[in-house]
This record gives sequence, structure tokens and C-alpha cells, in this order.
Amino acid sequence: KNHFIITLNKVDVLTLTGVITSSLAITAALSGAIYLCTSLLFIAMLGDALDGMLARKLKLERPFGRYLDGFMDTLIYLVAPTLALYVYGFDGFWALALWPVLICGSIRLAVFNDIGNIQESNGLAYLGMPVFWSIFILAVFLLLEFVLPQGLVYGALAVTLSLFSYAMIIRRPFFKFKKLSHILFLTIGNSLLFLILHLSR
Repeated sequence: KNHFIITLNKVDVLTLTGVITSSLAITAALSGAIYLCTSLLFIAMLGDALDGMLARKLKLERPFGRYLDGFMDTLIYLVAPTLALYVYGFDGFWALALWPVLICGSIRLAVFNDIGNIQESNGLAYLGMPVFWSIFILAVFLLLEFVLPQGLVYGALAVTLSLFSYAMIIRRPFFKFKKLSHILFLTIGNSLLFLILHLSR
């Protein structure tokens, strides 16, 4: 009889690294290091992407892994980026745009835990826009601040977050990244970009 309530496999351990990366990202945000926070969130995204690929390759898929992944997604893609934006200054009236992200994202993840990926003619896809796009939205927001007035950027962010919230809960398939090279380029490349921005401040 097992001593613990569950036996973790190597994929579960990889999934749980999201606790470390997302908590470090939150710590960075609370310390005012928004670029470092974003860099760490892209690393968290990499771990999240690789665990699913590894689970399918090693045939270690199981309901527990999907539920665990959902909890990590809540930390990485909902709690961390919305908290980072709030601490950074997207507060007051603007913060009203963060609640729909948290609510719709939670609904989206609960549905995913129930049904998983969906099968389309071109392979696996998501039902509803996946929550990981929150990190890309955060990244674009920070980059736009270099070239546009803050008020305009905040307004655009509020509209984008509202559309993102809606897209997470509509019944339609959304593209799923399948090539490892694309995932590595997007996550590691963006992580390095925001690490450079952090170090250059």
C-alpha cells in the first residue's frame, strides 16, 4: 500500500515546476521587476507546454495529470499575470478588466479538465481560447509602452483583456502549438528578451 495519496511520475514533477517559476514571477512583480516577472512566466509556459508533450510521448496521460496541469495554469496564466499588471499600475478603474480574465479563465480551465483537447482535422486543438495567451498579452502591453502613451496602451489593454475573456469561453476551436521548435522559440526567445530588458534597466 502506498504511503502517499498519489505516486508522482516524471511528467507530474515537471508540471509542478510551475509552482516555483510562477511564485518567483509573482515575487519579482511585487518587487517592481515587471520584466523579470514576464521572463519567468515564459519559462513557466515552457514547462507547461513540455509536460503535455512528454506525457503523450511517454504514454503517461491520466486524469490526475490534467487536473494538476489545470492548477498550474491557474497560477501561471491567471493569478500571476493579473497580479503583475495590478501591482505595475493597471489598478483602480482599469483593474475591472482583470476580473473577467480570472472568471472566464477559471471556467475555461474547468472545462478543459473535463474534456481535455479536442480533435480537429489538422490534429489536436483547444475548445475556447487557451489561457496561455495572457502572457503574450502582458508582453505586448509592456513593449507597446516603449512607443505609445500610457493612457492609450492601458485602454488598448482593457479592450484586449475583455476580448480575451470572451474568447476563452466561446464554443469554437483554437490553434494549438504542436512543433517543439516553435514552442522553444516563443518561450525561450521571449524569456531572454525580457531578461535583457530587466538587466538593462
